[in-house]
Amino acid sequence: MNTLKLKIIFLLASLYFMQTFADAQDAHFSQFYASPLTMNPATAGTYKGTFRISTVYRDQWRSALDNPLKSFAVSGDVNFDIRYHKNSAPDKVALGITFFGDRVSLFDLNTNEVVLTGAYHKVLNPRNKQYLGIAIQGGVFQKSINYEDLTFQDAYNSVDGYTLGTAENLPVNNRAYADVNLGVYYTVSPSRNTSFHLGLGYFHANKPNISYYNSEDIINSNLVKTDILDSKWSLHTGASFKTADRLNIEPRVNFLVQGAYSELNLGTTFRYKLDPQAARYFLIGPYIRGVRNYNSYSMESFIAMAGIELNNFIIGMSYDQNLGSLVKDRRSLSSFELSLIYIGEHSNEDNFCPQW
Repeated sequence: MNTLKLKIIFLLASLYFMQTFADAQDAHFSQFYASPLTMNPATAGTYKGTFRISTVYRDQWRSALDNPLKSFAVSGDVNFDIRYHKNSAPDKVALGITFFGDRVSLFDLNTNEVVLTGAYHKVLNPRNKQYLGIAIQGGVFQKSINYEDLTFQDAYNSVDGYTLGTAENLPVNNRAYADVNLGVYYTVSPSRNTSFHLGLGYFHANKPNISYYNSEDIINSNLVKTDILDSKWSLHTGASFKTADRLNIEPRVNFLVQGAYSELNLGTTFRYKLDPQAARYFLIGPYIRGVRNYNSYSMESFIAMAGIELNNFIIGMSYDQNLGSLVKDRRSLSSFELSLIYIGEHSNEDNFCPQW
C-alpha cells in the first residue's frame, strides 16, 4: 500500500471514529492553561494585572498527513475592582471574548466559534486571598464543509476518476448554532509561598442539535436529523509551591468528560527565576494524557513543555508524542503547540491562577 493511500485511509478512519464514536467531541489543547477561557469561563480575570491576551495554536499529525489538523484560540479579558465599602477588599468583575477555530484541511471541514464571557469573583477572605468566582459564556459556533473536496461512489466514471455528478442528497453545508457555557472557580493562598485553585467548566449547556440535516428542506425521513452535541465538563485544579528562592513547583490537572468519553491531562511545571532582580523565568514540565475512547482506557500521549516568561510576556511550546497504535505501520503521530500570553501591568506575585 503506497503512502498516499495509507494517509487517506488513516484520515477517513479518524473522521469516522470522531463522528461515530466521539459524538462530536471538542478539540483540546495540551497547554490548557494557555487557553484559559476555553478551559473554564470562570478563569476570566484570574491574573494579577489589568488585562490579558492569550493565544495558542495546535498543529496535529503533520508527520502522518500532508494536511495536518489545526486548532487555534485567541482570547482577551479585562478585570475591574468592585468595592462596596471604602475600606473593604475589592471583588472583581471580568469581561472576555474568545475566538476558536478548528480545521481539517483535506476536506475543508471547519469549525469557528466566537463567545463573550462575564465573570464575578467574590472575595471570601482578603487575608489569604480567598476568592470564589462564577461565570457565564455565550455565543455562536459555525460548522462548514466543502462538498467539492468529497467524492462519492456514483461519481466514478469507471475509467479514470470521480468526474460524474452524484445523486447524494446533500444538505446546506454551512450551519450556525448558539452555545452556552458556565463556570465556577475557587482560589486561596494560605501563605506567601503557597496557593491552590480549583475550577469547573460546563460547556454546551444548551446541547445544540448540530446535524446538517436539521432542516425543513430535507424531506427524506430516513436521514438522521438529530445530532445533539454532548455537554462537556472540564474539571481543573493545581497549586504553586515556592521550594527555593528561585524555584516554584506547579502541579496541574485537567479532567474532561464529554458524553461517554473522557480525557485526563496531568503534570508539573517547574518555574525557575533566571534573574533575582528581574521578572524573567524559565518554565519546563513533563505532562501525560490518558483517554477513555469508545471501547477502552489508554495512555495516549507524553507531552514535553517548555517556555519563558519575560515581564509581561509568556511564550510556551509543547510537543505531544502519541503512545497509542492506530495503524500498524503508521508514521509517528505527534502534535506541536505554540502559545503566547500578554498580561497588562503584570505582577509576578499572587496570581489567581497559573498562566501557562
